Amino acid sequence: MNIDNKVLGAGLGCLLIGGGAVAAYHAATSQPSAPVTAATTAAQPADTATALQPAAADSASNTVHGQATDTAANAATDYASITDVRKVTSKNTRYATVLDVTPVNDKIAQTTPRQDCKDVVVTEKAPTKDPHNIAGTAIGAVVGGLVGHQVGGGKGRDLATVAGAVGGGIAGNRIQNRRHENATVQRTDHQCTTVNDTSYTNKLIGYDVTYRNPDGSVGKQRMAKRPGSRIAVGTGTDTVGYDVTYRYEGKDKVVRLDQKPSTDRFPVVDGRVVTRL
Repeated sequence: MNIDNKVLGAGLGCLLIGGGAVAAYHAATSQPSAPVTAATTAAQPADTATALQPAAADSASNTVHGQATDTAANAATDYASITDVRKVTSKNTRYATVLDVTPVNDKIAQTTPRQDCKDVVVTEKAPTKDPHNIAGTAIGAVVGGLVGHQVGGGKGRDLATVAGAVGGGIAGNRIQNRRHENATVQRTDHQCTTVNDTSYTNKLIGYDVTYRNPDGSVGKQRMAKRPGSRIAVGTGTDTVGYDVTYRYEGKDKVVRLDQKPSTDRFPVVDGRVVTRL
């Protein structure tokens, strides 16, 4: 049987095309399956979020230690109402810091008496043995009488003698008295006087203290004793805390806080009142 060459060529071409398609199909179905990584990656955020959430035990621990967190506040389903807040104060001594200490001295005068003695020449009236001037009177009377006796004669001479004696006695008395008054003697006298010697000594009378007050101002005062590094400058009232009364489940309780609460209620977490906000 004669086969046309064109028909034979077409048949061979169809056979080759069909064999290539079958080979390609077998090659595709024989590849190993790839791992599904997208699904695993998508699942990781969900696991991580679950691991980061605080456990109930952690929240309870924060509440016990008085450390309220946002998680505890958000988890609170109940509240304890604050019914009273009272400031607690205490009087304390105020101290100033000593900046400088200067000793203060004063000159004290001290007087010491002593005797100052020396020899002094003293001139004084001479003593007399005839205080009434009898000798001078008598001598004057004799001389005057002799002089008067030389005058006149007879009874006149007698009268002149008597007058001369009287006048001579008076003159002799005055002359002797004048001599007594002008008569002096000198003697050496040992005289002593009390003299006060004054001396000065320095005496410590205190300390001028410069200090800085708690408010920053600087002061100065004199003190009898040397101070230490600080001195008391009075007392003041300090706030030591706040007594906060709250009510929960019909009961009132008081807790002392360092700061005044900024809310009117405390959250309750797991049955515990969180007072430290």
